[in-house]
Amino acid sequence: MKTQTRIRLALAILGIAPLLCIGGVAAAVIASDSAREQEIAAAEARWRTHGFPHYVMVLEELNCTVEIEVSDRRVVRVKPLERCQRDGRTIEDLFTLAKRDGDTGMRCITLGCACDDRLSVESVFHPHLGYPMSIYVRIEAQPNWRHPDAWRYLITHGRPPECMMMAGDKLLRVVSLRSLP
Repeated sequence: MKTQTRIRLALAILGIAPLLCIGGVAAAVIASDSAREQEIAAAEARWRTHGFPHYVMVLEELNCTVEIEVSDRRVVRVKPLERCQRDGRTIEDLFTLAKRDGDTGMRCITLGCACDDRLSVESVFHPHLGYPMSIYVRIEAQPNWRHPDAWRYLITHGRPPECMMMAGDKLLRVVSLRSLP
């Protein structure tokens, strides 16, 4: 093989290898998102098949435990079980939250609109009934590359916006769930 051919082949490999790596990472992320979406869809189908139209759920959220009565997908009663106040949630509301993985929590939280809050959501579903037994939500500020303010910051400071001003998390846990007549 001639030297020029070898050099061209090496350059082609060097040019293609990063693209293949990027493509592989993108495919892995898409597959992961798809698997998570399929898991939620399967759990939701189990709930529609085996769930209850009228139920009482004890839900723990941010060290606050409440008993929630739901009838036909509507909250009809919320009873705090300790000194705290929480809005009522339905199982359908919990599924909606479970689907928010990767969503924006709040837009334009700092540096103009250079940073947004992003949600990371992990859920565990009941194996038979399908309802979310626990949902862990983490919120973290990240650069908002869809807004010019983030790019202005990068150009002006020579680095991405420093969005790590705050992060938080919470766990929602269904302590108990029972059907009502």
